[in-house]
Amino acid sequence: MKLLTNIAPVKITLTVLAVVMLSLPNWVGAQVLVPSGSFHSVMPEVKGEPVAVNSFYMDTTAVTNKEYSEFLQDHEDWQPGNVPSIFAYKGYLKSWENTNSDEVVNPDEPVTSVSWYAANAYCQSVGGRLPTLNEWEYSAQLMDFDSSADAREFANRLMSWYSTFDSENVGDVGSTGIENRYGVKDQFGLIMEWVQDFKPVIANDLSLDCGTVGRMQKLGNAYSYAASIRYITRMSFSPKSTNSTVGFRCAYDVETIEEKEASL
Repeated sequence: MKLLTNIAPVKITLTVLAVVMLSLPNWVGAQVLVPSGSFHSVMPEVKGEPVAVNSFYMDTTAVTNKEYSEFLQDHEDWQPGNVPSIFAYKGYLKSWENTNSDEVVNPDEPVTSVSWYAANAYCQSVGGRLPTLNEWEYSAQLMDFDSSADAREFANRLMSWYSTFDSENVGDVGSTGIENRYGVKDQFGLIMEWVQDFKPVIANDLSLDCGTVGRMQKLGNAYSYAASIRYITRMSFSPKSTNSTVGFRCAYDVETIEEKEASL
């Protein structure tokens, strides 16, 4: 299934939080280049499709419990009990009994129950940022199927996962076997993920009802159902939300990676 259309690059403006403490990048995990292109949004009110996206780098997998615990060692302000209520609800890391990276439970599972603010702080600490909504959705559509039957089977898997998701039984990162053509893994079938602009301005004019979901499912392909559920779910979030089904991964400007590589 080919979903790319003609490239029409646009410059994406990124919001930088002034409230987080920055540290030198330690470049945890692995990143891959997602080349520029365009995709079809499920937002019914979006004009001028397809949506163009510039090239960017993104983590191949979501940030793990171990990686986040290492972040906490260097950023005590983000340890449970130290985070002001304006940056996270009480559910922040609610299942964590120990933040020591050598003793963290399920070290290879994706970290969840972190707020948008906390996710931003982590990504900035490693020289990155949260992916924009369009970057994340564009990457999620970069998958190929050998046949329409394979695409339908994939769509059925997505419907099953979104309707039966169990936050108590999350697998390790990389365990879903779902990977886009550039090596980005687990955008489906593991957790929901924060994006930088998780609640677009247009969301304020949309009601969270079945009619909205129906209008969003206009593409008629493997992604319509999954994408509409993600958009509707994001609209219900606050940046302080600490949902046990939501984690994150980081994205990076191409210039940032090139500068890093040049310094090696």
